[in-house]
Amino acid sequence: MYIPAIGLVADFEPNDCRAHDGTIDPATLDLACAYTSPDRPYALPGSQAEDIVVIAGHTGSGVEAVFDKLYDGSADHHTVRAGDVLYLRTEASGEAWLKYTATDFHDPVKASLSSDTSIWGDGPTPGRLLTISCIQPPFYQQSVRNAVVGWQFAGVAGPIDGSAEPAPVIPRG
Repeated sequence: MYIPAIGLVADFEPNDCRAHDGTIDPATLDLACAYTSPDRPYALPGSQAEDIVVIAGHTGSGVEAVFDKLYDGSADHHTVRAGDVLYLRTEASGEAWLKYTATDFHDPVKASLSSDTSIWGDGPTPGRLLTISCIQPPFYQQSVRNAVVGWQFAGVAGPIDGSAEPAPVIPRG
């Protein structure tokens, strides 16, 4: 996954996100994960995803984590802006990239995240992707809110016939 506007590059855990007590909890600090569940309609990323795609990652307090760049906890604001682009490559997409555009931003209290229809909608939402992380408050306080960005599928980029644009060049540092 790559978000050029903020320089975020993320690799993924090989398995789906795990969940504990109804909350998504990625297994590591340095990898993102896709969340699916037998009791939820969430889909894996793809150009034909029939419902919401959920991508989660940790943020760190005093340690680095994969989604640190998605939200500035000390300034208390999202770093991504409407129209920014997220590129995501899957096993099925090969060298092509799924392209999503940022559409909406949320910072709900964790206890209300699962029931917030402004985030999840109230029916199937094909083409919608959510990135979800914790908001780390300053001074090592307990995280009580989530940073959620809504993204809308905008096409395919990369080395395939009929792609709308060339593949992004990802900086590796």
